[in-house]
Amino acid sequence: MGDLYEPLSKLPKNIRQIGDRDDTVRLYIEDYVSTYLKRLFPSGGQDLRAGLLLGTERIEEGVPFIFIDGALEMEDVTAEGEKVEFTEAAWKKAYQSMEESFPRRTVQGWFLCGAPGCTLSPLNYWKQHGQYFSEKNQLMYLNSGLEGDESIYITSDDGFYRLKGYSIYYDKNQMMQDYMICRKDVKRVESGAGDRVIRDFRERMEDRKKEAVSQRHTVRNLGILCSTMSMVILAGGVAMMNNYQKMQEMETVLVSVLPEGARPWEPDREEREESVPVVVEEIKGRIYPKTEEESSHLVGSSAGGEKGEEIIKMEPAPEESSAEAADTLKQQEPEQQEAAQQKPEVSESGSQEPETSETQAQEIESQASEEQSLQETEEAAAPVTDKKPGGIYAVGEGETLYGICFKLYGNVNHVKDICALNGMKDMNHVTAGQRLILPADVPIAEEMKDLVEE
Repeated sequence: MGDLYEPLSKLPKNIRQIGDRDDTVRLYIEDYVSTYLKRLFPSGGQDLRAGLLLGTERIEEGVPFIFIDGALEMEDVTAEGEKVEFTEAAWKKAYQSMEESFPRRTVQGWFLCGAPGCTLSPLNYWKQHGQYFSEKNQLMYLNSGLEGDESIYITSDDGFYRLKGYSIYYDKNQMMQDYMICRKDVKRVESGAGDRVIRDFRERMEDRKKEAVSQRHTVRNLGILCSTMSMVILAGGVAMMNNYQKMQEMETVLVSVLPEGARPWEPDREEREESVPVVVEEIKGRIYPKTEEESSHLVGSSAGGEKGEEIIKMEPAPEESSAEAADTLKQQEPEQQEAAQQKPEVSESGSQEPETSETQAQEIESQASEEQSLQETEEAAAPVTDKKPGGIYAVGEGETLYGICFKLYGNVNHVKDICALNGMKDMNHVTAGQRLILPADVPIAEEMKDLVEE
C-alpha cells in the first residue's frame, strides 16, 4: 500500500467542477468515491443506505479545503421509513473498519442514499446531524434528494446550508478500490459515455506520466555521463600538467650536470646555425696525400707498418722549416757518405738500391712537422685559469671530476679551473686518494666544507 494510503500533500491539478465554486468551503471528492455513492442504491428490502464520509481537512489562507477519498457504509443503522438510528455497536464496528480500510483518515460527515424516485429531505435528519456531526464543516451528502440526484449540505458559522458545487479529482486511491472489491454487492461498474471519457482521460494521463518518468531518467543518465566525462578530462589534464612539470625539473637537473659549454637541444637551433657563416681556420704549410709508392716506402722504412697504407703528409711552411731541414741535411751528409762507402754495391741480379738523400730529407721534414703539430696540440689542450689555488680535496673511491665539482659547488662550471690548478690535461681521469687543489674565492656548499682542507 505505502504511499497510496498517504493523504494528499498538495492540491490536485486534474479536477472536474460540478456546479459553481463555493466561496466559503472548497470541497474535493475523489472520483472512485463519487462513483460509489451514485451507484449505492438500497437493496434487499432496504429503504435507505447510510455511512461515513472519510478524508482530511486543512486550512489555506483562511479557507477550509476538504478532501473526501473514502466512503464507509455503516451496518444496522437504517430502519423502515427512511429512518436512521445510530447505536454504540454500529459506531464501534465502523471505527474498526476505518482503521483497517482507511488509515489516517477522519470523519468529515455522512451520506444517505435512497432508492430511485425517493425525495430525501435534510430537515428529516437535521437533529441527528447536529447530535453526531456537530463540528464545524461537517458534510451531509444526500443521493436522490429533493433538489435532484444529489445534494451536499454543510454546517458553518452561518448555519446549515447547501453547497453551490464541488470538484471531482482523479487519483489511484487504492484503499477505496480495495474497499469496493470487498463489498461485492456494490461493485463499481464503468459504463456509459461519461465513464468512457473519464477512462480515456485516465489512460492519457498514465501515458504522460510514463513519458515524463522516461524523460527524467534520460536526463539523469545524461547528467551522470557528462559528470563522469568531466572528471576524466580533469584528471587527464592534471596528470599532463604534473608530467610536464616533472619533465621541466628533469631538464633543469640535466642542464646543471652538463659540462660547461654544452648546450641543451633546441628545435630551431639547427636553422639558426645554418644561417651563421662557417669560419674555417687555415693551417700554414702544404697538406697533400702521398702516392701509394711513396706511402709504402715510407711505412716500410720508418714506421714499420703494412705496405699500401695511405699516409697524409703535412709539410710545414717553407719559411719556418727550410732552415732547420738544411741544417739537418748538412749534419747527416758525412754520415751518409761514410755509410755509402762501407755498403757493398748492389749487383744487377736484383738487390735493393740504397735510399737517396731526397727520401731521407722528406722523412726528416715529416718527423719535424709531426713533433711541432703534437706540441701545439698539447699546448692548446692544456686548460688555463685565472683562479688562485685554495683548499685541497681528497678524491674518494669511484668519484669523478664532474661529480666532485657538482657536489662542492652545485654545478660543473669550475672543472677547467681545477684541471688548470692541478696540471691535468685529461679531465676524465682521477684516481682514488688523489689530492686536488681547488680554486680560491669560489663558494662551497655549507655541508661540504668539512671535506675540504685549508
